[in-house]
Amino acid sequence: MAEQEGITVKKSENFSEWFHEIIHKAGLIDQRFPLQGFLVFNWYGLEIHEAYMEYLEKLYKKNGYKKYYFPTLIPEKLLATEAAHIRGFHDQVFWITQGGEKQLEERIALRPTSETPMYEMFKLWIRSYKDLPIKIFQTTSVFRYETKHTRPLIRDREIFWNEAHSVHENLEGINKHVKEVVEIYAKLFDFCAIPVTFIDVVTGVFAGAIQAIEPYTIFPDGKVLEMGSVNNLGQKFSRAFGVKFLKKNGASEFVYQGSYGVSERILAAIAAIHGDDKGIILPPTVAPIQAIIVPIFGKDDDKVIKYCKDAKKVLENNFRVDLDIDRDETPGWKFNHYEMLGVPLRIEVGSKELKSKSITIVRRDKKLKQTIKLKDYSKRIKILLEDIQKNLYNTANTKMKEKMSEAKELNELKKILKERGGLVKTEWCGSKECSDNIKSETEGGELIGILYGKKETPKGKCIWCKEKSKHVVYCGKAY
Repeated sequence: MAEQEGITVKKSENFSEWFHEIIHKAGLIDQRFPLQGFLVFNWYGLEIHEAYMEYLEKLYKKNGYKKYYFPTLIPEKLLATEAAHIRGFHDQVFWITQGGEKQLEERIALRPTSETPMYEMFKLWIRSYKDLPIKIFQTTSVFRYETKHTRPLIRDREIFWNEAHSVHENLEGINKHVKEVVEIYAKLFDFCAIPVTFIDVVTGVFAGAIQAIEPYTIFPDGKVLEMGSVNNLGQKFSRAFGVKFLKKNGASEFVYQGSYGVSERILAAIAAIHGDDKGIILPPTVAPIQAIIVPIFGKDDDKVIKYCKDAKKVLENNFRVDLDIDRDETPGWKFNHYEMLGVPLRIEVGSKELKSKSITIVRRDKKLKQTIKLKDYSKRIKILLEDIQKNLYNTANTKMKEKMSEAKELNELKKILKERGGLVKTEWCGSKECSDNIKSETEGGELIGILYGKKETPKGKCIWCKEKSKHVVYCGKAY
């Protein structure tokens, strides 16, 4: 479990160091495994991760998806079937070249993503329009030799993620489904109280895709983080793999496909966006413990213990509640411990509560304390957890909006990115040369893409070359 010293760095003064300290001390992960970029997920962090992944799986199943599992290993020939795809992952693939003492005749890749093994099987499964659409997902690990500086939960080499894939008869079908997946992701991030902006990417589109829509959030240090990807693959992979179907009129046609993924970056965002100088603050939807009951001993200890157990019984069928009575620690120590873990509600029970037949509740988000009668207990807990969820999202959304701005001149863009970061709206001619120059001049400011779901018409000139602009784009310094 996490160490019990408090956070030694203020979030506002050194976000990077604060983040590394908080994810370790709150017991989310342990990054001391002796292989860079590979993390140990502690039970607490894993339960949070599983909570939002299980919610995502429910959303997919409601949309008609089925859960599958595909092999971790991919033959090199299969991975190279779609040329742009393998070029996009060329520097990130882990290769297996030996089995036991025997040198392999063909290299085998640890899957960086699963388009190629899945689509090899689709070729066998799909015969006619009656087999479509196909909607599948798996929640698993992928492996990428991250060449940039690894960051726990943000840039790992083993990535815990969910990837979903769909197959459709025509362009209309895949375009419609892409919108549905965006809506699914919007519900997922709302569930996690993480505000995001969906951007239709214009630079750095997923290798092998014709369109990539990516949700972005903004971290407290002003850097932006891509939280996932919704990729419209068109017919690129189906043509490469020969995935065809017979239409109702008897003609043969290549299928249209999409791939979609989110990862443990969600856990990073929950910790980074909602945490404070005392620890993480968990949205009740994903908290392994939604309410912790802490006894305050003095006199009538046996009665206090029974009262605590009775109070737990009232809640345990409807809430994730725990009771801390066995550890020989002071109430103050326990208060700090559960604040570090981000438990949404703390319930205090002592002689005072015993006498008045009440309990004292403390909210982790607002640190507000109130005493309520035991008869109103369960109903009040439900209301408080719902309010905490809303407050965390609204607070984060307000902060994100404060970090969204607009720049009409290059010097203005440079100043914003240097001083406050965030997502900056500007205009661009569409030239890659201009995009590269802007990134170089702003020391990392990437022209990510255009706002998804809302048309913004360019009215001015490219912020770099001053030619007529073609796009209203959003720029940010990304992790």
